[in-house]
Amino acid sequence: MQLSYKIEDDYGASEGQAIFKRKEKPDAAEMKSRPLYGAPEFPLVMPQARTRNAIGQTEKDLTEHPFAGSDMVMTLVAKDQAGNEGRSEPFEMKLPERPFFNPIAKSIIEQRRMIALDAESKPRVLIGLDALTIAPERFTPDTSIYLGLRSLYWNLTNARSDDELRDVVSRMWAMAVLIEDGTMGDAAAQLRAAQEALRQALERN
Repeated sequence: MQLSYKIEDDYGASEGQAIFKRKEKPDAAEMKSRPLYGAPEFPLVMPQARTRNAIGQTEKDLTEHPFAGSDMVMTLVAKDQAGNEGRSEPFEMKLPERPFFNPIAKSIIEQRRMIALDAESKPRVLIGLDALTIAPERFTPDTSIYLGLRSLYWNLTNARSDDELRDVVSRMWAMAVLIEDGTMGDAAAQLRAAQEALRQALERN
């Protein structure tokens, strides 16, 4: 996700942040859900120290966030040295999400999203994970996927706290990416992180 924005302030803006909230929906089930994660937020790259009038740009990979693919409302917030705060108009958008094409990886992501957005959906997610391994012979010769799915199932079964549930959510993402990309997924993520760090360093001179 790439954001471009203009900042103007008499004193000079010292920091900025992008904050999100889920778009309001009259869905009773969604209103009763208990998400394991809050909406994403991240700092904005400031064009220079104490910016008075400049164009800024921030890139952020949110595809791993459980809210990826959800309808959100984004607001950009900037503050200056005097403590004054300015806000952009709310902007409705759908958070970018990574597409998965391997059917097993796609199924894991669907179950991950379900448990991440509602901790009370654990029983349904367990049924879903169990169903993925209903025919072990289909995983031959790659039994590592079958064993990984069973490991996720028992990790989730034994999870008692929200922290333990979040740990399972992280494991589900890692396994889905591994199935989809093999070992290339980690390398690509590290490359994107290095590119973003370099870009921010150059912008800050």
